[in-house]
Amino acid sequence: MKAPAGNRNKLASILKKHAPAEIPQHPIWSEEFAGDPVALFVHSILAWEAPLAIADAAFEKLSRQLVDWNDLRVCLVDETMEIVGPRYPNAFRRLLLLRTSLTAIYKRQHEVDLRHLSAAGKREARAYLEAIPEVPSFVAHRTLLLGFGSSVMPMDARLLVKLQQAGVVDPEASESAVAAWVAKETANDRLVEAHFALHAFADSTPDRAVGTPKTAKTPSSKTPSSKTSSSKTPSSKTSSSKAGAAKASSKDAAPATSSGTTAKTSVKKTAKKTAKKSSKAPAKKVAVKSTGSSKKAAAKASPRKTSATKAGSKTGTKGASKKSPASKKTAGGTRKKKS
Repeated sequence: MKAPAGNRNKLASILKKHAPAEIPQHPIWSEEFAGDPVALFVHSILAWEAPLAIADAAFEKLSRQLVDWNDLRVCLVDETMEIVGPRYPNAFRRLLLLRTSLTAIYKRQHEVDLRHLSAAGKREARAYLEAIPEVPSFVAHRTLLLGFGSSVMPMDARLLVKLQQAGVVDPEASESAVAAWVAKETANDRLVEAHFALHAFADSTPDRAVGTPKTAKTPSSKTPSSKTSSSKTPSSKTSSSKAGAAKASSKDAAPATSSGTTAKTSVKKTAKKTAKKSSKAPAKKVAVKSTGSSKKAAAKASPRKTSATKAGSKTGTKGASKKSPASKKTAGGTRKKKS
């Protein structure tokens, strides 16, 4: 596998900045766990993709409340989570990995013990640890580095992301390639120191997704977007000018339209007058016709005259037809005047 082309200067500055003055006194270095590869194996699982301080605290809790590593193997995940705490990073997956890996060791050795790897060679120890199902390379390499002195560099996804973000290695580089490159660039007697320095570097930098650039601080003043939104666009200016032209043309056309409207109203008034006159004559004729028809209807409706009424009416007409002397005189006088 070809090692990636990393930045040696940036790697050297990180190792120099975060290198401890001396190897930290972790619980795995205590007399109780001195020379116990299983203790290193358990601590490496707890430190995988997690801060080192949290791993130390969890390791101390497990070692105090459990009898031995076989007791940790037979414990259920829920029982172990009550000891470690549910807020531990990837708690369920991590504790399930602890249980399954210790069970795999027990099936091969009939006990939870890895001391037989000290008598074997480094290659045999590496092949044995890497053959445990689902064990990350970080766990196997950390156990080999701290327990057997192998020239390997532990590398997990968390540390890889931090190195990529710092520009030490290529963003597309894999864990195994970066681990091989760092181990090659570091002296064998300083690999343990470099491991703790890189772990401290990962703990000190904030977590961020790969490829996301650092957010630059924006000034408190108005952004260009607000300025552009507040400023008038050319289209708004043209629309306003068009609206002004339309208003001016409407003002100019106002007198012509008013004269036209007055002429139209006068024509309408004369038309209404002629219509009223033409409508009045037929109305009168219709009224006369209606009165005549009403008289005929009244005559038909009146009862027929009896003989007595006929006689009375005749006498009345005769008496009325006899002219008085005064009327005759007036008639004669008028006749004389005519002659």
